Amino acid sequence: MRDRPSNIRLERAGFAGRSTGALGTPRARCLLGLKVLRNMEPKRPRNLPNVPWITPSGELDPGRFPIESVLRQTQSRSLEDFRSGCIFLGSMVSHGRIDAAVYLLGLLRYHQDDLTRLEVVIEGLGSFREDVCVTALFEELRRVKSSNATRRYLDQVIRALTNFPPDMVQAQFHSLAADTSFSYRMRAKFTRAAESMERFHV
Repeated sequence: MRDRPSNIRLERAGFAGRSTGALGTPRARCLLGLKVLRNMEPKRPRNLPNVPWITPSGELDPGRFPIESVLRQTQSRSLEDFRSGCIFLGSMVSHGRIDAAVYLLGLLRYHQDDLTRLEVVIEGLGSFREDVCVTALFEELRRVKSSNATRRYLDQVIRALTNFPPDMVQAQFHSLAADTSFSYRMRAKFTRAAESMERFHV
């Protein structure tokens, strides 16, 4: 005679041999729920001994993930593939992968005429708190002329820079705000960016 479905579930949860009535009490149902949750926790498969980017709990570690497949993704003509690759590179950067940050900086130059892709690259660089990144982002503010078509991108670059520690960027914002080669509107944005850092990074 086949086991009833409820009995099968009980066996899988580690309650084999117990009657359904025994689980009618609140305490018994609570214990069953905890047992099921423990069984659902992700665990590293035992047959993956040489996969260092999978943690013992079964999660992905971007800091140890091989970068080659991600780089291929950023070379796709598909914007969505490109975006996914850059976002994952950004996650790798946040886990200490300098190689991912260097590649993103290269994409900043390679796609210098494609504002849509540049926005994605800037997003990926968001956690790279190094002077070389600050220099690259301020160069973008000088390189790309402000217009209706570029305003969104330039605003994103400014927002990215305001996430850096003030001592890395504030003086340069003040310098740009005093540079008359920029329009009055852009100089006002630089001033607001510098002042916002004075308010929120005290």
